[in-house]
Amino acid sequence: MLFHDCFVEGCDASVMIEGSGTERTDPANLSLGGFNVIDAAKRLLEVVCPATVSCSDILVLAARDAVTLVSIMYTNSCQYARNSFKP
Repeated sequence: MLFHDCFVEGCDASVMIEGSGTERTDPANLSLGGFNVIDAAKRLLEVVCPATVSCSDILVLAARDAVTLVSIMYTNSCQYARNSFKP
């Protein structure tokens, strides 16, 4: 989602905007998912710190965390695979 947001006209969370003629309804973005996750995070953050964290911030941090999580999972699975071949 971050790539699709940043690719067009900058990282401004414009891909989150609903309605006809928006980036969200562009054919290239119709397969995107996860809008509900970003919306839920925004709702929770508005309760804790209103008008402080933007949807753009959430998109960037969610992408960073997803890459980190996948990297950790990949590293751990490779470690287990190496250990399973030891005599």
